[in-house]
Amino acid sequence: MRKTTVQSLLLAGSSLFAFSVAATGAAGVGQDQTTPVQGLHHHNPSLVAFTNATLVTEPGTQIENATLVIENGKIRSIERNNRAPAGARVVDATGYTIYPGFIDPFSNYGVEQPARSTNRGRSAPPVYSNQREGGNAANAAIHAQRDWYETFKPDASAAKSYLQQGFTTVQSARLDGIFRGRATTVSLADTLPNTAIYQAQTRHFGSFDKGSSPQQYPSSLMGSIALVRQTLADVAWYQEAAGKVASNGQVEFNAALAALQNLQSTGMIFHASNEQNLLRAQQLFQEFSVPVTFVGSGYEYVRLDDVKATGAKLILPMTFPAAPALDEQFAELDVSLAHLRHWERAPGNPAALAQANIDFAFTLNGVDKPQEFWTNVRTAVTHGLSKDRALAALTTTAAEIAGVADQSGKIASGFRADLVVSRGDLFSDGEIVSVWTQGQEHSFKPMHPVDFKGTWTLTGFVPNAEMQEFTVKVNGNSRLQVELSHGEQSVRASRVAQDDDQLRFTVNLEAFGGQGVYRFALRHLALGRLGGSVQTADNQVMTVTAERTEEANSAARENGETAAKPEYVSQLTFPNIAFGQAALPQQQNLHIRNATVWTADDQGVLENTDIIVRNGLIHRIGQNLSTPRGYDVIDATGLHITPGIIDEHSHIAIAQGVNEGTEAITAEVRIGDVVNPDDIHIYRSLAGGTTIAHLLHGSANPIGGQGQAIKLRWGANAEGLKFKETPPTIKMALGENVKQSNWGEHYTVRYPQTRMGVAKIIQDGFQQAREYAEQHRAYERLSRAEKRRTAPPRRDYRMETLLQILESERHTHVHSYVASEVLALMDVVEQQGFRIHTFTHILEGYKVAKEIAEHGARASSFADWWAFKIEAFDAIPQNACLMMEQGVHTSINSDSNDLQRRLNTEAAKSVRYCGMSENDALKMITLHPAEQLEIAEYVGSITVGKHADLVFWNHHPLSAYAQVQQTWIEGRKYFDRERDQQLRAELAAERTALIQKVLGAGEEAQRGHRNGYREQQPTWHCEDHYDVWNDWYHEEHAHGHSHGHQHGFGGAH
Repeated sequence: MRKTTVQSLLLAGSSLFAFSVAATGAAGVGQDQTTPVQGLHHHNPSLVAFTNATLVTEPGTQIENATLVIENGKIRSIERNNRAPAGARVVDATGYTIYPGFIDPFSNYGVEQPARSTNRGRSAPPVYSNQREGGNAANAAIHAQRDWYETFKPDASAAKSYLQQGFTTVQSARLDGIFRGRATTVSLADTLPNTAIYQAQTRHFGSFDKGSSPQQYPSSLMGSIALVRQTLADVAWYQEAAGKVASNGQVEFNAALAALQNLQSTGMIFHASNEQNLLRAQQLFQEFSVPVTFVGSGYEYVRLDDVKATGAKLILPMTFPAAPALDEQFAELDVSLAHLRHWERAPGNPAALAQANIDFAFTLNGVDKPQEFWTNVRTAVTHGLSKDRALAALTTTAAEIAGVADQSGKIASGFRADLVVSRGDLFSDGEIVSVWTQGQEHSFKPMHPVDFKGTWTLTGFVPNAEMQEFTVKVNGNSRLQVELSHGEQSVRASRVAQDDDQLRFTVNLEAFGGQGVYRFALRHLALGRLGGSVQTADNQVMTVTAERTEEANSAARENGETAAKPEYVSQLTFPNIAFGQAALPQQQNLHIRNATVWTADDQGVLENTDIIVRNGLIHRIGQNLSTPRGYDVIDATGLHITPGIIDEHSHIAIAQGVNEGTEAITAEVRIGDVVNPDDIHIYRSLAGGTTIAHLLHGSANPIGGQGQAIKLRWGANAEGLKFKETPPTIKMALGENVKQSNWGEHYTVRYPQTRMGVAKIIQDGFQQAREYAEQHRAYERLSRAEKRRTAPPRRDYRMETLLQILESERHTHVHSYVASEVLALMDVVEQQGFRIHTFTHILEGYKVAKEIAEHGARASSFADWWAFKIEAFDAIPQNACLMMEQGVHTSINSDSNDLQRRLNTEAAKSVRYCGMSENDALKMITLHPAEQLEIAEYVGSITVGKHADLVFWNHHPLSAYAQVQQTWIEGRKYFDRERDQQLRAELAAERTALIQKVLGAGEEAQRGHRNGYREQQPTWHCEDHYDVWNDWYHEEHAHGHSHGHQHGFGGAH
């Protein structure tokens, strides 16, 4: 019997529970649903009806004279009969527009901010490892295990700046580090965190910037990319290995890797600082099938086709550059053409993206002053962005990115009652009156304010017997102006203020015979009538009234509704800087006639010779050749033609760091990940006849990063520059830099610190690689049953690269000076079973030339650098000749953006110093570096079947007086001296037009960022070692300063 009673009670309880839940839902927004009620419970009805409203329910859909009913934080219905349900609070929205609440998909609202690292300055001791605790990652920039809903707290103060711009919902995470953790999408309502959270777990946030991490690695962009690549590979490994036993013990618990297991389904929000990093990140994440939405930079229009090809959505910070400050004479000399172009075109970036059918949302993040947000949105609209696309960027697209498209971003039944009420069209001159979050009202302006603007007749006080009435004129929009007049006399009022239906101001009436300052307070009584009081200087109070005699000029209140679309005076080029290409050059079939041809092969120098170029290749060489039909003819009489110059050792066209010198071995980093197609030194090098540059990692560590050969295809994107036929290379280094001799007093901890240690760390690295390979082979030998129990070996990109060296699949280029170190390294690698491919610099090569030749290595030297540091004291200008005489394949390199423009005269120095033949001298900058890079089958000489990489000179090519007239790559003309002269005039005219536009733009153009076109890249050299994520680095380079030698190791090269 007792059991039956309990069952009955349980059944009754279930019914009671269902009622309780329903009642709780009706209890209003912010109700704590799980905490027991203390004292009497409260029931606050939340039924609201907006009548006579204009509803913009979603982009492109508008309903006039509608009734919107909201209840318990959600939209109940949309009616067209203008009837409010019984018991509802009625809001008369006549003349008002209601939009869906706006959504910001990239914020750090309501989450804890990182503590500023104390270990990031140049004077602080380096930190090489992360303190492992709680299953965290080995690198302090990775905290993917953080779920930011767990620490989310509503912040009324921070919410205010969002609410005032119409935002009701944000996607939020701490904006710090590389893998930043998983975001949460929350309401900006003043409520409990539990009820503010719309979607607890949304997307992972990330960037290349390591943020507050005190750890040294990564210090460069290529290091960050390598860390992301390794982490994503580790995620795949951990998914298979977790809980199993590996060859070296139990697989560790790693909370960060565990949190990233679902990354392919959730995707990432990745903050790209510019359009180049966006493209780099897309390529990187595509390797691992991770979908990404990018936080843009405003530069996307520069590489619009490439951005479109990613297929990714964007989040755009609504920030535009300020006009350059040109107030002082000659100030324009410090302003680049790129800065001027970007100032003019950046406001058109959203429109350009929209026209390319690229979806994007807006974010308040990055806007210095929140009140400028709507100014910038409207600027984007006047620059061609449709109002519907602008609204989508704030609602539907933003909701999709924030993971709440099923509940926010539209005005629809069942959706959240997150609303923006505006007076007028927000995308032209409207203003936000109130914002509703979960049915809560945040009022910023009265719904039906009194409009005091106009002309009034004021009576009731007499400052002297002759003045019975005054005329009061009220003008202005955001700030009212009041003028009191009688007859021909008028006085401007001060301290003008409007509080709802009251107007207050003070006027000095001495001009009218009064005594001192009078204080007026007028209140709206009825249509066209005001009443109130005036307090005299002697504190007498008199009653006054005013009658409206004239309405304010409504036309004066209109604010740019018919703004004209802008007309650009700037060019858009690739890259979008001075001397950029308006379009990539077309490949031409050529007949070059009657030139002096320096073949750089066994044919030597050929006089009065023709060259036929077909489909980018050298097709025929000879005299008096017939011109094929349709070919362009170049009369080269009096000109010399050489193969394109090849630089074996260059550091141009590299973005955000030439060294990842934070660890002794960083073979996993890739210069190919950070090729910078916007570097002006590409164009300047073409003007010096250089067509190929081998971009090398710096000399910060014994085994550095992977190299990348590029063809100087000016105007192409980063991938278009890469000379993909080049076999893989890597930089190694010896000497002072790698043992940190000149790095400062704090850099005395990391191994190696001596030359002996350099040899040992190289040996140890290759031993690790052999053991790594054996682990993989051992795993592959396991049976299927054994593999199910055993964790697979982790993929390690550093070890894979070292294995490529051991197997001679990746060629080593070794920074070297001192002969004894060269001998030691050759001994080390011979023990490892491979040979050094090329010694670069090698200024003491003449001392050990025989040994280098016997080892089978090549050499790439400076022409005549000596005594510029201790390691170079024994250098001599005959070095190249002496090595060549001993059978060492020798080239001349630049290691400098300046020398790369005159490698022809560098090669000529060996003719001067030691009598080398002119043909051999030319080979040192053409055929020999091609052979060192293993690309001689394609380039390096003017030979039938090779690429038509040709340089036209007006003089003997080894002469100091020779100038390049044209530079061709694969039958495309990338430099033309005559066109260069024309460009200078055209660019000067464009610059003048832009400066005039800036000067005529007015004060409003001064709003925005003043950081110039973008953060300038230094001219990198071997020894430049920075933490590019450090604040001091950005301070040095953020304002367009570009120096030659930086504060790197202290030595040179």
